[in-house]
Amino acid sequence: MHRMCSAIVMVIILSCSTAFAQSAASNKAFFAKSLDEIILAPINGPDSAVVTLFDVPQALKTSNGGAVSATLSMEAALWTYNLTTAIVNGGKNSSSSRAAIKAWVEIDGVAMEPGLVVYADRLQATGLTVNLACSVPGTTCTMSGDVTLELFQATKNANSFVFFKGPLDAIIHSVKVKAQGFVECRSNDGTVIPCPTGTLAGYSNAQTQAAIGKATLLVEEQQNWGSKY
Repeated sequence: MHRMCSAIVMVIILSCSTAFAQSAASNKAFFAKSLDEIILAPINGPDSAVVTLFDVPQALKTSNGGAVSATLSMEAALWTYNLTTAIVNGGKNSSSSRAAIKAWVEIDGVAMEPGLVVYADRLQATGLTVNLACSVPGTTCTMSGDVTLELFQATKNANSFVFFKGPLDAIIHSVKVKAQGFVECRSNDGTVIPCPTGTLAGYSNAQTQAAIGKATLLVEEQQNWGSKY
C-alpha cells in the first residue's frame, strides 16, 4: 500500500490520497481517493492559488507507445451571494457574483488532454429598480428610503471527466491532479469589488466561494489507442 498526504497551504485541512499496488513498475491501473473538503478561497485577485488534489510520484509504467487515461471525479460546491441597493426613483442598480472550479491532470509535469476543464461555474446577477409616486395627483408628498434585494444560492454537484495522454515512453510516470477556484464580485458599473457577506434566514455563511468535496482518481494504461478530432 502506498499512502501520501500533502498539506494545502491556503486551507486548514489536510488532503490525502491512497493508491493500492504492489509496485509502480507493475501497475497497469490505480485508484486514489480524497475524502476531505477543500475551500478554494481567493488570495489575490479572482483566481485562487493552485491546489494539488493528488500527487503520485510513481504511479504506473507504460509499454512502448502506450498511453494513459485518467478519470477525475469530484463533488463541486458553489456559493454565490450579492447585495444590490437601489435609491427610490434613482433608476436600476445591479450587482453580480461568480464562482467556479477548474481542474486538470498532469503526467510527468505535462497537462493531459484536453487541459483545463471547468467542473462547475455559476454567474449570478441581480437588478433592482424602485419607482414610487404620489397616490393622489396634485398633492405634495415626500418619499425617502431605499429598498435592498438580497439573493443567496448554494449548490453541490458531482462531476466526472476523462483526461488522456499518449504516446508515452516506457518509463514509470508521475501523476498530479490540480485544481483552482475562481471567485469574483462586481458592482453596478462592472468594477470588481470585495465579495460581501451576510446572513439570510439563519444562514450565516452567505458569501461567494467555491469548494471541492470528495474526489476520486482512476488512472489506466491504454494500448492500441487512437484519437479523432
